[in-house]
Amino acid sequence: MGGSNLAPVQQLPAAGMLSRENLEDLRVLLCSAGGVQQLLRIAELMPRLVSRCESLESLVRRLKSRCDATDKMFERTVCSGQVLYSQRTLDEYSDDSQVNLTVVVQGLGAPYVNGFPVPPGQKIRLSHSPRPGFTPTKIAVDLNISGGGNNYLDFLLQLFLVPGGVSSATGLEVGSQMRANQFLNKDGTQIHVDFPTYRNCPIDVGSAEQLVLDITNTGAANNLDSAFITLYYDNRLFYALCRKACGCDDEC
Repeated sequence: MGGSNLAPVQQLPAAGMLSRENLEDLRVLLCSAGGVQQLLRIAELMPRLVSRCESLESLVRRLKSRCDATDKMFERTVCSGQVLYSQRTLDEYSDDSQVNLTVVVQGLGAPYVNGFPVPPGQKIRLSHSPRPGFTPTKIAVDLNISGGGNNYLDFLLQLFLVPGGVSSATGLEVGSQMRANQFLNKDGTQIHVDFPTYRNCPIDVGSAEQLVLDITNTGAANNLDSAFITLYYDNRLFYALCRKACGCDDEC
């Protein structure tokens, strides 16, 4: 047997392809002190090393797949034809903190009316103009009842998200049906009510959607002469989420 220093381990070719030099390297290793034990330790480690290599190969394949998907996504989103609202428009809306439901939805048929006043037994649907999506936080209601009435209990309010899915003709209900006296005191002062949540989370109104409010006059005498509905949202959060993220300052 040789001295105590171990000979360096050479990489061996595949089985059946050992040259004279490879056989000599193997002989030196086996004849060295502790050579057999070293060879056995290497053999024990091989399955673990192979397993780790296979895991790394699998990880590389997954990362490559994700990178390919990301590349395809960027190819679509960098095209200006795929942009729903320009950054200029988003920045313009970032100064607003409310959306007003002032547009009367037309042509719905009875019992809906196409404009004010709303007689007893009739209803009206109010909406907003098309705009980028937002997340309402509070609702404020103001009603003008004929004859100076304050019978707010006679007016039912129900929010809908339109289109709200293909199976819904009127839209998807948002929150519970409410009465106007939940928003107005007898002296006409407003009560700002928290916007409904869904599954205990805030509800987003998408850019391709509209939030509408149905007001139903269930009274026996007074018309609803006019109404003004305000939806409040956090414009600072809107700007923080919608501003251009370009890795530079806010002027870019």
